[in-house]
Amino acid sequence: MQAQTMERLGTRPDTRPDTAELVSAAREGDAWAWEQLVEEFSPMLKARIRRFRLSHEDAQDVLQTTWMLAWQNLGSVEDGHRMPGWLATIAFRECLKLTKRTKEICTPDLDSLGSTDDVDRELARIWLAGTLEELVEELPAAQRVLFRALTETSEPHYVDVARRLGRPVGSIGPTRARTFARLRGLLQAREITRDFLD
Repeated sequence: MQAQTMERLGTRPDTRPDTAELVSAAREGDAWAWEQLVEEFSPMLKARIRRFRLSHEDAQDVLQTTWMLAWQNLGSVEDGHRMPGWLATIAFRECLKLTKRTKEICTPDLDSLGSTDDVDRELARIWLAGTLEELVEELPAAQRVLFRALTETSEPHYVDVARRLGRPVGSIGPTRARTFARLRGLLQAREITRDFLD
């Protein structure tokens, strides 16, 4: 099967087809190409699913559901190079659905939010808020206290924050910059970026 696929794609036997070529071949029913996609992207999907801290069984269910939905909707992938992001989005939404079914979440009535995209965004916001709170707990005590003081109000004043913390006003800005830089690093370590939520 591999040799036939390589020949059909015009790829040399000693090179691997790129993702777009594999997607194209899989779309035409090539089982070997599909297996290559599953092998290539399953580790990435497992890493993303792990962020939700699901049980092993639930994580496996999400992974299998992601691949099933990907197979069923493969024809909608117009640009094969976008396959990783497309798969990640499917897995992300499946994790959110499972989280919604298995945990009580304090949230507005999701039915009132309108479109599926609105629901996805709201669930993503709730999940990210919980994750951010976990990351804040990993900050040094001084940065943790400062972060909470700065985020308790929409327009915090450095003078008020400095007075509450018993620190010089001039130290608040630099400490804030270090705190947010550290939080960005913690988010990046979990591969939580703006692209992840799109």
